[in-house]
Amino acid sequence: MSAPRIHGIVLSGVGGQGVLSLAQIVLEALRRSGLHALQSEIHGMSQRGGSVHAQVCFSDVPLTSPIIDEGCADLLIALEPLEALRYVAMLRMNGQLVVSEEPQADMEGYPPLDDVYAALKRVRGCHLVDTEALARRLNHRQAGGMALLGLASTFLPVSEGVWHEVISQRFEAKGARVLEKNLEAFQAGRGLVHDPVGV
Repeated sequence: MSAPRIHGIVLSGVGGQGVLSLAQIVLEALRRSGLHALQSEIHGMSQRGGSVHAQVCFSDVPLTSPIIDEGCADLLIALEPLEALRYVAMLRMNGQLVVSEEPQADMEGYPPLDDVYAALKRVRGCHLVDTEALARRLNHRQAGGMALLGLASTFLPVSEGVWHEVISQRFEAKGARVLEKNLEAFQAGRGLVHDPVGV
């Protein structure tokens, strides 16, 4: 009898992009779906736009550690392309990489974007998303993270209804318009699976 499978998700970006908020939404959605889930986080130099990443593990059975070994993550959600490259070694062979094309290129020595995109496109299961264009289309400057989560959600064992519940609970205190815009961005991301434009 084989041991129960432990699934892993890595979320990465830079300080201020909402990496940890997305990780908390994922964690809550998994738990509400009857799964055992744990989160670890590494803030990095988040106040100064430094690298930030979080890990979420989930399984049908209780977990003892939220740490994912290199080459074992099923899913990497990256809010920044260079940060995607930083953590791509965490992905398993048939993992999924959901990544924003929009760079936070104010750091010294940022490599040419074409080189970064080319390296990402060599990863099997890579979904590059033009979050900047999507944010303009939705008239919501911060749509990128929720859109990436929407696309990534299609690879996770969580119903659309549970995602909506968790997102609503997360944003309802910020008012109806903020909640509506975040749900709209999430749905736009889910739609990218069927509409390859921008992926």
